[in-house]
Amino acid sequence: MNTATDNPVPAEELDITSMQLGIDRLGFSLHRREEVRAMAQTLAEQAQRGLMLLTQDLERAVFDQQAFLNAISTLARQHRDAYFRILMLDSRRILQHGHRLLELSRRLSPNIEFRRPPPDFHNTGKTFLLCDDAGYFFRPMASRYEGTASFNNPGEVARLKKYFMELWGRSEADSELRLLHV
Repeated sequence: MNTATDNPVPAEELDITSMQLGIDRLGFSLHRREEVRAMAQTLAEQAQRGLMLLTQDLERAVFDQQAFLNAISTLARQHRDAYFRILMLDSRRILQHGHRLLELSRRLSPNIEFRRPPPDFHNTGKTFLLCDDAGYFFRPMASRYEGTASFNNPGEVARLKKYFMELWGRSEADSELRLLHV
């Protein structure tokens, strides 16, 4: 049996939408934008408690898609204590060009919270999305769509969550994004 820690199966060989959060331990590899987009959407659709995202610039091709936004909206409306915590390194692009997740956050505040990592944070270029305490996708280089994912790997999620929460605790609300909420 292939688990998330074994050699991952290419996502193109699987129907990601049939995977169940907290149940399917199959690990798989991501290689294309469409696979990352499908993974983000499916994790968001199955979330019951919350999502945590470390991102360079909240890439539009993945996180500004209607299906993903609908899933975030549903999570916030169906689960009163649900959260979506976003650590974004560079908000300039969404400030210049807009982003529907930013618009959604205005309506669903405080369910969606943006923070900027501290200046001494040196991101190695990674991007990841964590779902509840079970599912994730991880891309070691934000500029590429290659990475790994699983719907049930609590160990890997705990490792990434620890890293995320350490950064979150040292981060501050992005002052430029906060001005847009006033």
